[in-house]
Amino acid sequence: MNIAETQILKMEDSKFQLDIMSMLEKRDVPQEEILEILHLAAGDGALLRRLAIRKKFGEPNAYLRGWAKMLGRKFKIDRRSYIPDAYTEELIERVMAEAPKEGSLLEVGTGCGWISISLKCSRPDLVISACDIDPNALALARENALTHQAEIDFQESYFVDDVRMQEPDVIIANIPYGGDADYTRRELEERPQMPPISICDPDGPVVTLIDFIDSVRRRNWQSRIYVETGYLSRARLDPMIEGCRHFEHYRNGEFGYLVIDP
Repeated sequence: MNIAETQILKMEDSKFQLDIMSMLEKRDVPQEEILEILHLAAGDGALLRRLAIRKKFGEPNAYLRGWAKMLGRKFKIDRRSYIPDAYTEELIERVMAEAPKEGSLLEVGTGCGWISISLKCSRPDLVISACDIDPNALALARENALTHQAEIDFQESYFVDDVRMQEPDVIIANIPYGGDADYTRRELEERPQMPPISICDPDGPVVTLIDFIDSVRRRNWQSRIYVETGYLSRARLDPMIEGCRHFEHYRNGEFGYLVIDP
C-alpha cells in the first residue's frame, strides 16, 4: 500500500469516527462516554460500530468495557448484575475500619461481589458470607472472587431468610431503593439494561429496605447493620427504622447510609 492509499484510508476512518460521534451526540450521550467508546475500539472500525450500536440502545459503558474499578480493584461486570456506584466506597471503608477483628460478616444483595471481595482482600481476618436472590449474579460474584482469590461463602437467599450461618457480627447491604421519580432521564434509559430485580421495587421507594430489616428480625439477629440509602431523606426512611434500638443516619451530599442496631 502506497502513502496516498494509506492517507485515503485514514481520512475514511476519520470520517467514520465523526459519523459515529455525531450519531451518539444526537442521543445525548455524554462526551466522556463517547471518547471512552473510541478508546475501547482502539482503531477497529467493526468493533467501533458494534459498540456504538449497543450504546444507541442505552447500554451503559461499564457493560461495554466489561469491568468496573472499585477501591483500586477491577471487577468483571455484565448484565447479570447492577453496576456499582463509586460513592458506595465510603460506606465500605467505614465497615473495614469498624468490623471486629476476626469477626463474621454477611453481605446482602452482593451482585457482582465487589463489596465482599474488597472487604476480604483488605481484612483477611474476617469470615465473610454473601447472598443474593439472583443465581446469575452469584455466578458472576464467584468468578470475581476466584480472580481476586477471596474466600467467600456465596449463598442464594431472600434477604437473610435462607442463609445457612450463625448470627454474624456485621451485616452490610447495598440493595435497591428509590423510585422512577428519583432517576435522571439517562438513568431511566439505562435501567432496562440491568437485571430488573436489582433496580427499585415497583411497590415503593423503601419497600426493599423495610423487607430487609424485617428479614433480619425474623432471624432474631442483633447484628449491626450498615445499609446504603443514597439520596433518600431521613423522613423517607422512618418506616424502615421504626422500632430499631439505635440508628445513625449519615449523609454526605447525595450519598447516605444507615448504621442500625435492630
